[in-house]
Amino acid sequence: MLYLLNALIARFKAHLVYLRTREELTQLDDRALADLGFQRGEIEYIARQVADAA
Repeated sequence: MLYLLNALIARFKAHLVYLRTREELTQLDDRALADLGFQRGEIEYIARQVADAA
């Protein structure tokens, strides 16, 4: 049961990282994203990658 709770907490924290990353990247204009090497269509993918690594 404790393992399940820890997994749930970890997943929730990862989701918060995803939301925060996505929000921060969507605030950037296309030029700033290009300077980072990203396109606007990649934001969801990048946010998921960051969240999975957290």
